[in-house]
Amino acid sequence: MAINYATKYASKIAERFHLASVTADDCGNEYTWLDPNSRTIRVGSVNTVPETQYTRSGNNRFGTVHDVGDTLQEMTCEQAPAFSFTIDALDQSDQAIEKSAAKALRRQLDEVTIPGMDKHRLKKWCMGAGVARQETTEPTKSTIAGMILDANSDMSDALVPLDNRTIYIPNKYYKLLKQNPDWLGVESLGKEALAKGVVGEFDGCRVKRIPSSWLPEGVYFLIKYKGCTVDPVKLQKYDILTKVQGFSGPVVQGVTYYDSFVLGAKGCGLAVVGGSGVVLTAPVIAVSSSHVATITAVSGVTFKYTTDGTDPKYSTTAQVYSSGVTLTTAGQVFRAVGTKDGCVGIEASKKYEDASA
Repeated sequence: MAINYATKYASKIAERFHLASVTADDCGNEYTWLDPNSRTIRVGSVNTVPETQYTRSGNNRFGTVHDVGDTLQEMTCEQAPAFSFTIDALDQSDQAIEKSAAKALRRQLDEVTIPGMDKHRLKKWCMGAGVARQETTEPTKSTIAGMILDANSDMSDALVPLDNRTIYIPNKYYKLLKQNPDWLGVESLGKEALAKGVVGEFDGCRVKRIPSSWLPEGVYFLIKYKGCTVDPVKLQKYDILTKVQGFSGPVVQGVTYYDSFVLGAKGCGLAVVGGSGVVLTAPVIAVSSSHVATITAVSGVTFKYTTDGTDPKYSTTAQVYSSGVTLTTAGQVFRAVGTKDGCVGIEASKKYEDASA
């Protein structure tokens, strides 16, 4: 007989995800599932319209009337880690089996599933960052604070709200930051911060220390604003099979659907600072006298571009660059960014008017 563990212990499982995960309280949860059995989420946002100067005469004093509609993004969770294990036969009572399975399942979630989820989220957040700074040398005790201040300032210049920012920093660099005189320890923030993985505060941001291997290699730290991503988790199915041929004890099996998506309009709510191996240099773009935009090739890097003004990191109209692209109208902008697995690119752009003589 199969005991549906997701139904019987759903609240306890969900609680463990929330408490054990380092990233959980910085995730975005403004989404809906397409249907109860779906792995696809839907995110809606209301469009804005351009503003113009008010005029005191005429029939249209407030400017051109634009239609305001809803933009819907549909994103499918690609992560579906599953597991299956057996438990040695006990006294065959339902209570003993459930207790043993509960312990094993909690251990599986805490030691495998949840850390894997945290690492995946951090990688997706890094790769989708709208703010990226490439540093020529690793942080030191004297430079780590300045790097954080610069990245935080870039986010503020992009009008990212000052609250709800979190710095994810590997242990090796956390030690350097903690020696800074402007460091504010968790004792001043309140012990409840420990439950969320917070160890201190710097430049108005909460600080979370993480294992050095949890960020892509070469990333020194990541700053995240809470509202810039959606991070769905679906506890799809956890079963305890009490009688399985070939096993003396119950078999526990489960699968979790999850993923993480950066919202294109809020990409600047993520800032990554790292070396040249992970933060890709901005593309070198040239526009010829005939208004053809070209990109200098870089080994191992694929470039994406747009000509409609949208951000090539997130736009559904972005195309992979293969050869020169002709700009057709004055004011048209060629925007491009390098892409490579585990890396984040710095954007570059050229206008129609930037054509060489």
